[in-house]
Amino acid sequence: MIRDIFVEEIVKKKKEPLDWLKILAILVLCLGLAAGFLFLGMFFPFCWVLAGLSIYFGYFFITRRSIEFEYSLTNDVFDVDKIIAKRTRKRLISTSCKNFDDFGRYHPEEHTQKRYEKTYLACDSLKSDNLWYFVAKGSNEGNSLVVFNGSERLLEGIKEQIPRQMYQELFGRAPQ
Repeated sequence: MIRDIFVEEIVKKKKEPLDWLKILAILVLCLGLAAGFLFLGMFFPFCWVLAGLSIYFGYFFITRRSIEFEYSLTNDVFDVDKIIAKRTRKRLISTSCKNFDDFGRYHPEEHTQKRYEKTYLACDSLKSDNLWYFVAKGSNEGNSLVVFNGSERLLEGIKEQIPRQMYQELFGRAPQ
């Protein structure tokens, strides 16, 4: 029996040491610029505006380090979006589960020798326990590797939609 499927999930990307270093660098740079402009503000009043702008841009760029990924499975269409600072949404890939070339648990060592046109790490961290991947052709690029965090609900929906032969290879006997 075929049924309609709709699963939507949001995963927040964990900040890594490099992210914290970038945040610190932005903070130091913007506060340094603001202090310099405030000092110059004694001689040139317009510098007060520049000091305020440097603080605003510091806030803007630091909040852009907050990234979330949204997975949306509607029947057989799997969409992955990147949400930056809860202000900007960018579609990373949209593909049909029936077009998956490969699917399974993600182990980085298996993909070091393989070549992909695009690689999307749409997961909270590469050190997560529950990482899955799929390889598919996106709408305007070649083979793309997508690494994502798969919850049970999402994985059950994907398993229902992947080609029958792939299901049998990965999980044994295909469901009726």
